[in-house]
Amino acid sequence: QGPRCAEYSCARRTLGLGCQEICPECDHGASCDPVLGWCRCTPGWMGPTCLQACPAGLYGVDCQHPCVCQNGGTCDPVSGHCLCPEGWAGLACEQECLPGHFGASCQHSCDCLNGGFCNPRTDACLCPAGWGGDRCQSPCPPGWFGEACAQRCHCSPGTACHHVTGECGCPPGFTGPGCEQACPPGTFGKDCTQRCQCPSENQSCDPTMGTCVCAAGYHGSSCQQRCPPGRFGPGCEQQCVCHNGGSCDAATGACHCPAGFLGANCSLTCPQGHFGPNCVRACECRGGAACDPVTGTCSCPPGRTGAHCEHGCPKNQFGMGCKGACLCRNGGLCHPANGSCTCSLGWTGPHCEQACPPGRYGAACHLECSCHNGATCEPTTGACHCGPGFYGPACEHPCPPGFHGAGCRGVCQCQHGAPCHPVTGQCLCPAGFQGQSCQQGCERGFFGEGCRQQCACEGGAPCDPVTGLCLCPPGRTGTTCDLECRGGRFGPGCALRCDCGGGADCDPVSGQCHCVDGYTGPTCREGAPLRLPEGACLAEPGHGHTARLLPYHL
Repeated sequence: QGPRCAEYSCARRTLGLGCQEICPECDHGASCDPVLGWCRCTPGWMGPTCLQACPAGLYGVDCQHPCVCQNGGTCDPVSGHCLCPEGWAGLACEQECLPGHFGASCQHSCDCLNGGFCNPRTDACLCPAGWGGDRCQSPCPPGWFGEACAQRCHCSPGTACHHVTGECGCPPGFTGPGCEQACPPGTFGKDCTQRCQCPSENQSCDPTMGTCVCAAGYHGSSCQQRCPPGRFGPGCEQQCVCHNGGSCDAATGACHCPAGFLGANCSLTCPQGHFGPNCVRACECRGGAACDPVTGTCSCPPGRTGAHCEHGCPKNQFGMGCKGACLCRNGGLCHPANGSCTCSLGWTGPHCEQACPPGRYGAACHLECSCHNGATCEPTTGACHCGPGFYGPACEHPCPPGFHGAGCRGVCQCQHGAPCHPVTGQCLCPAGFQGQSCQQGCERGFFGEGCRQQCACEGGAPCDPVTGLCLCPPGRTGTTCDLECRGGRFGPGCALRCDCGGGADCDPVSGQCHCVDGYTGPTCREGAPLRLPEGACLAEPGHGHTARLLPYHL
């Protein structure tokens, strides 16, 4: 639009010749083509007004891209990223979970015991023959054996039944109702009736043959060496299976988990809201922010900051770590998470940078505003957009006391009861104060409005910052502190009376007596004046306030 069709682009929601037509309502952040008038849908949406989400299997701009997700995976309608079902992983959900892992995207680790393995879609353990329990931790109960412990033993009363094979009587080296236990330490053989004869305390005997081998946790020719890291058991032949940096007991293989992890094999991270060794410490992150399971450090979402994510982004900053700089103009509000601008009335554009020309409003800005005090009008309805310092239907009223600026929305930030200018918000400081918000008193030696007047006190004495009245130090008095205390007085403002005897004067600052004529003591009342012996003479007149006796030496 404009005389040369180059001055202004069509305002928001207008299109066509002279920008006189109104755009349709475009949803989900879509914009309107200013020439053709159709909606330009954002990725993930389609339809005349962008109300329809992409059908399953399609994503992107105008839903033109086919998804590549396999095995029941779904794709994000905006980015096409695959969300894999339980039991599958990979960019296209093409990889089945490896043994020992399960769940959506195979994120979880199994903790099945005794050779059990887990269903890749759930955490249910599939136990081998002879074992049961939710983690395959228990042998079959007495009288049962085999797969799922479903077969009944047929042994005579008092005879053990092997929990895996169902054979009657335990083979050498085993005992228990289901032959599930090895012989107790120090015994071996059939029914564990023979005693071991191993010479070293670091040795144990084979429960079947009685052969001496290194005890669990030791290895070497004399069984004096502890198992190296990562190995455990008799002869250190078994490999530790502790995850996430956990260490295992050299004898039993039990895992000692590091901070941030739990479980028999340290495969579980701390539950949300907990961290540290054994996950016993509670996170202090605010607003639902996640914390590091090891250190407890908070991972703040976009728009939050602080050690515990307790603060929102400072003004004009947004995003992760509040590192983004807002670009919103003309009073637009910046979203602390994504930086998007929420424009105030009368403005539009990604950064709130477009408005009707001054004095115009309505469709194509054809109508003329009728606002006072230099105000502009709202580009849609013609409501007056008052300049700083004014309000009212026609911007005819100045801001009430305590407020200033556009729409009188600014609150004066002045201290000590100072008013502010209704247009600029500048503080009008009372006498004795200065600074942008009247927060500072006058510097030493200055007083009055704006602290522009200089004190007239002598001797560097300060003055009252409001009135300029000199605040004299002890020993001085007068309007400008130019007079010394006289007439037997001393101290601040010469308000204290000296207490000196024997005709002594006192120090005008401290009040300390200066004794004369032989008097002593703090108030010069001790001792006696010198007697005038024969032949003594008086001091020459004019060398002091009073003629004094001169010492006479006999």
